[in-house]
Amino acid sequence: MFTLHCSDADGKSVSLRYAPHASSLTNMDGTPVLANRKAREHPAWEDAVRVSPGHPGRKLANPSVLKIQLGLGCNYTCSYCNQSSQVDSMAMTKTADAHSFLQDLEKWLKEPPSRIEFWGGEPLLYFRKLAILVPELDRRFPDAEFCMVTNGSLLTQEILDFIARYDICITVSHDGPGQHLRGEDPFDNPPRASLLKALWNERKTGERMWFSSVLTPGNSDPAALRRWFVEKLNDESVVTSLEGVVATHDDQSLAGPGVWSPEQYGSLKNAVASSFETGEALLIPALRDKARSFMESLLMGTPSSSMGQKCGMDRSDHVAVDLHSNVLTCHNTGANAQHGLGSALAMDDIRLDTSTHWAYRECCSHCPVLQLCGGSCMYLEGEQFAQSCENEYQFGLGVLDGTLRRALGLKLESIEGDIRRPARRKVISIVAQA
Repeated sequence: MFTLHCSDADGKSVSLRYAPHASSLTNMDGTPVLANRKAREHPAWEDAVRVSPGHPGRKLANPSVLKIQLGLGCNYTCSYCNQSSQVDSMAMTKTADAHSFLQDLEKWLKEPPSRIEFWGGEPLLYFRKLAILVPELDRRFPDAEFCMVTNGSLLTQEILDFIARYDICITVSHDGPGQHLRGEDPFDNPPRASLLKALWNERKTGERMWFSSVLTPGNSDPAALRRWFVEKLNDESVVTSLEGVVATHDDQSLAGPGVWSPEQYGSLKNAVASSFETGEALLIPALRDKARSFMESLLMGTPSSSMGQKCGMDRSDHVAVDLHSNVLTCHNTGANAQHGLGSALAMDDIRLDTSTHWAYRECCSHCPVLQLCGGSCMYLEGEQFAQSCENEYQFGLGVLDGTLRRALGLKLESIEGDIRRPARRKVISIVAQA
């Protein structure tokens, strides 16, 4: 149980009690804060599977989401890339392996997936593989949704036509005014900018394309990010979302772009919260959906026991494979090290023993923004997890504050309760004695 100390529009202090494990928000006298809103009914909640190295998860041969990793190669060198530390463990594949993959798929996949995602690295580096995979997968699974994340720098008219022909939902990963942390900005290259704009104009109907950014210490204002894309595309309807706040998957990100100062955390929280007051957050799906999910959890009393990891890769029906049919912890990992879980051709033998559900982490079980976070990256440990968790925590505080401002007219001032943060590495200087 946590006490949320807030202030109203007149500056008057207002305190609320919030229990994230029961999704209960009450006044200090115990009366529900949302008593005037109709509670939504929900069938009996099922407990999420809690995976850990000691309690491995399983994977199913009838996944609802199939993630196909084409390779981890990329034409950018983003300073905070969550895949760079995995490149050496990637199983190398040739274009011809796409044919073998399709043959193997007939042997192990029992039912059509509802969603198929194509992942790199940069997936358009592997366009020849896509040209083999996509038409055949479309023939086999005409009702499946196809999705792909790209940095947008390798687009050609041929690729635009291919995307349209197979109705691929496209996310362009681009940090707007913070793109310098990623590499070249395709909007600074007139031919590439023209193709990006053409892709947006062709795919924006029905939200078949959007831009997505990572919040970093020097680029932490989601409203400013959206306005940047609006101006670049001269289109108020542009859909921009967030991949989230930067995580630390290696020493490079721990040495710079993944580490925030207290002042930078303050700017992040204020920018996120303020975007709800102005309404910009409602135009950014990642923020809008987090806030809606939080409010729905309060109305339905969502128990934390029903919560899996935010990425969904702890689920048995979410499966990531490479073109050798190796099952992976997730699409950001390589098969030739610990994150290679075995062959999809022997799916019954697969054990997800590389990840830790949030329930096994003390900090998550004592966190006021658990329902907004979902546990950070499930396979990180040590200082990498601790820093990623802190970044997610500060981001979550901004979303919580913004949701309270938008829904209740209350500004979050502080939180009181048994909040536990991850243990951090301590460096102690050794001073020689005279």
